[in-house]
Amino acid sequence: MRSENTCLSGDGTLQRLLQEVTHIHFIGICGAGMRVLARMCLGRGYTVTGSDSTPDGEGGLALSLAGVAVEKPCASSSIIAADMAVYSTAVPKDHPELCVAAARGIPAVSRADLLGALMQAFRVRIGVAGTHGKSTVSAMCAAILAAAGCDPTAAVGARLAGGMDGYREGGEDYFVFEACEYRHAFLSFHPTVAVLTNAEWDHPDCFPDKDSVIRAFGAYLRLPSVTVAAVSQDDEGARAAAEGVGIPLVSFGLSAGADVRAIGLSARPLGYAFTLSVYGRPAGEVTLGVPGLHNLQNALAAAAAAIAAGIPAERIPAALSGFAGIGRRTELRGSYRGVRYYDDYAHHPTEIRAALSALATGRGRLIAIYQPHTYSRTAELFSDFTHALSLADLVVLTDVYAAREERIAGGTSQELAAALGKRAVYFPSPEAASLYVRSIAKEGDVVAVMGAGDLSARVFCGVLSFGEG
Repeated sequence: MRSENTCLSGDGTLQRLLQEVTHIHFIGICGAGMRVLARMCLGRGYTVTGSDSTPDGEGGLALSLAGVAVEKPCASSSIIAADMAVYSTAVPKDHPELCVAAARGIPAVSRADLLGALMQAFRVRIGVAGTHGKSTVSAMCAAILAAAGCDPTAAVGARLAGGMDGYREGGEDYFVFEACEYRHAFLSFHPTVAVLTNAEWDHPDCFPDKDSVIRAFGAYLRLPSVTVAAVSQDDEGARAAAEGVGIPLVSFGLSAGADVRAIGLSARPLGYAFTLSVYGRPAGEVTLGVPGLHNLQNALAAAAAAIAAGIPAERIPAALSGFAGIGRRTELRGSYRGVRYYDDYAHHPTEIRAALSALATGRGRLIAIYQPHTYSRTAELFSDFTHALSLADLVVLTDVYAAREERIAGGTSQELAAALGKRAVYFPSPEAASLYVRSIAKEGDVVAVMGAGDLSARVFCGVLSFGEG
């Protein structure tokens, strides 16, 4: 069971506790959000330890370089010496270290509550919410603030350019963070600027339908701390969530009525070029170095967030033009015998469609290696997945990454492969799938490795090695 001493951030109890504790232990520390929060605590002078079932991957390496040792979960390890335990939504209620915390009276708090408590030290808090684009928009926004001399601190759920994780240590005036909607985690946060990129149905294990998603995003925009919001003018769900919100709004998008929009748009090999327009006035020329129409929308969202935070419009174009992307977002990982391999976190039909559209060159085949993420999402959005994956010339499917779920009918990779017909093939493991692709890919082909599970780590740290040979 969870500790009865679990602390929440809303009444100030957790802030007071944080003044007393010195040692914080993270359960499941290698997850993208958890390791960023661990780094944040480390930078604030706390002793940080952690455990994870996969301590030897990219997350464990990033933490090791930061000076944090990661252990396998063990009830007799560092948790015993800790003053506080932190857990994420991925940690089951009967986790042995949570049981030890409960037995020993060690306060156990959620990742969302701890992040909510820590962010209140910052004057301007920009929280980026939405079904898609949170990581990229957060990173773009941090880049704009940095270029404007604001020295932001940032907590992003993807590896930043030039770094090992998604944490940027900066000053205490500006804080940029992802606001995840899963299990309503973002309602524990305290943004002053709320950003909403889009609102689609996802996480069917948490939200029964699209209306419940829109209500959740609407509640986020209405948090008492929010003084201004940046909301997509192009997305129907975002507009519905913001209806009647009662605070100043900065709209963004390609629509003619948007406050922040792109005009004079032209497509380039690596991204779009456009003039950034802010309240009807040109602010400067932007040439994006990240591909796809979705990244154009992401750039407009970041620009609107910066405007809402008071950044001068003329400081934005150069920062967006210099943005180099983030890890696992249409990231070129290497090439082998003339075949380019990209890594992408896409695990929702809209994200898959955006990634494949951005990578289609017309010169060779587009091959997708896809690991579905959770049975419930695959089953509920099955038809959308088949249509999105059909943009690839060949789809190579591996077993579903179950995460927190049990197998259910209608949500398996074999069923997806059958629905896709001759353009799809199924292999149980990522290693077998990537070996097959390596054997059949020809010069000029593009391979997209997609999914939010362990596919990327098992493909790029295992079977694939790059170098023209």
